[in-house]
Parts: sequence; structure tokens; C-alpha cells
Amino acid sequence: MKKNKFPLLALAIILAAGGAVANSLTKDSRAETQYYLASDGNYYPAGVEGYDYECAWSQFGACTYHLDAATGNYVRTKYGKILFIR
Repeated sequence: MKKNKFPLLALAIILAAGGAVANSLTKDSRAETQYYLASDGNYYPAGVEGYDYECAWSQFGACTYHLDAATGNYVRTKYGKILFIR
């Protein structure tokens, strides 16, 4: 078992470092344009959070969405209920 210990630890360290690098390269979806789902079933730009809208707590609702360029679908960004300020 002692002979296998060093290669396994080295592999674990390399995989952890690779995972950290891969995770840091993904873009933050909150930096993209945020959309809200209107009652007519269409998505519209929500504006700036804290200036145009707030996300209030809601157990099952979706506050904002972003457009996934790879699939062309809108993906939930934040849970909550959208409340427009202005």
C-alpha cells in the first residue's frame, strides 16, 4: 500500500489543481445581460440589479435568466421573485 500512496497523492494534487484552473476559466453568468420572464411568456432585459430591480426571496420562483449562447435557451441565474424599483 505504501508504494501506491505517492502516485495516488500526486494524481489527486494534479486533478485538484486542474479542476481549480478549469473552474476559474468559466465566465460568471451574472456578468451577462439579465432577462426576466414576463407574463406573456417572453423574456425581456431586466436592467441593473439594485437600480432597476431587486430579487426578493421566493422559494420556487426564478428572478432572472441569462441566454446560454451554446444552446440558445434561457437559463435561470438567480432564484427569487423580481421586484421592479423604477
